[in-house]
Amino acid sequence: MRICKECRKEFELRYPGGKKQFCSYHCSNTYKWKFRVRKPHKIRTAVCKQCGTVFNISHKYSLQQYSMRKFCSPKCNGDANKIKDGMNKGERHRRKKGMLKMHTPEWLEKIRAKTSEAMLKPEINFKIRQRRSPLKIEHKMKLSNALTGKLPKNMRFVSNGSYPNIKRGDYENSKGTMYFRSRWEANYALYLDFLIKLGEIEKWDYEVDVFVFEQIQFGTRSYRPDFKVFTKDGNFEYHEVKGYMDSKSKTKLKRMAKYHPDVKIILIDAKYYNDIKKRFSKMLNFY
Repeated sequence: MRICKECRKEFELRYPGGKKQFCSYHCSNTYKWKFRVRKPHKIRTAVCKQCGTVFNISHKYSLQQYSMRKFCSPKCNGDANKIKDGMNKGERHRRKKGMLKMHTPEWLEKIRAKTSEAMLKPEINFKIRQRRSPLKIEHKMKLSNALTGKLPKNMRFVSNGSYPNIKRGDYENSKGTMYFRSRWEANYALYLDFLIKLGEIEKWDYEVDVFVFEQIQFGTRSYRPDFKVFTKDGNFEYHEVKGYMDSKSKTKLKRMAKYHPDVKIILIDAKYYNDIKKRFSKMLNFY
């Protein structure tokens, strides 16, 4: 019999004359951890490739991680990956791999070529040409109601998209700085200010009323005249500046005449506007 060096219990030796001092592996490990001697960690240093300072590397890093550590801080790492030789890290990687920079003319041309090539594939061409189910009348009404009285997006954000002669922007007049959808409207506002000084009209407002065609279910269902002009006799009329009469504008005026016949609308077309411009443009400083 022998007494365990850790738990002080008696245990029987398996082999007579053995050197065993503990009754179990648990007691052996517990005793060794009590009296273990910790070796001091080796301090590893490296030189930062960005700022050149010497910094310590934690002992928790493996040898492989130690060899990969090149910078003393995330800031130096970020500075090193910034613009270098006119290119950042991602651009240098793409150049090394022979890849084109995104959104460049060469890159766009490559994307167009790939798209054209894909369009020629029979399976893609067949998928595109499949007939789609028509929209339900409830969904059409929902879309139409959401767009009532609103300017189309291509006319709202693009300054010179499909209509390069239209100069939208802010213009000065008697009311201050106002946004007009065309230069013709801005000049016509100056002409209305001139009529107010002459005493021919009382005042004017810009795009204040919207007429909704309730009888029309979808399509062109609303109309917003350009100018609301108040006359001296207390009445008012609407002036529409239209240099080019497209099909949608014709539809609006036809439906106004049909569903709101009591509303007086005066059309300022190209001939009418050019006559005003010829007579008053220099005097009123037209834009």
